[in-house]
Amino acid sequence: MKRLSLALFPLALLAALAGCGGGDDSSDAGTRAPALSNCDINGRQQSLGASYVTTIEVAGVDCSEAEKLIVAYHHCRERNGGAGGTCKTAVQGYTCTEGPRQEVPGVQFNAIADCRKGSAEIKSSYTQNF
Repeated sequence: MKRLSLALFPLALLAALAGCGGGDDSSDAGTRAPALSNCDINGRQQSLGASYVTTIEVAGVDCSEAEKLIVAYHHCRERNGGAGGTCKTAVQGYTCTEGPRQEVPGVQFNAIADCRKGSAEIKSSYTQNF
């Protein structure tokens, strides 16, 4: 009998651990940010303020408003340091932060700008040539 108990112990342990961690805990669903949707900017990548805007994603706002904000954000950057400039002020009521830049020194950099106003979010990746 003792042998059977020892043989079943690893199975009982695995069963107990199977319920730990992972999975979808819906109890925090109210604290999650809304899912972002992609905007179709095909053909307009070079007319949105940076050398190339490669993606625009939105939540709580439509794509046409997002495009206007992205253009204004890049104009703010250019007014504050040229091609390599940064925008530290609100743009159209949105607060924008920029992630780290992946740079080819003296040539270009890639970055992601994340702009928020209330529950609205606009996230954009771009390439800026020098």
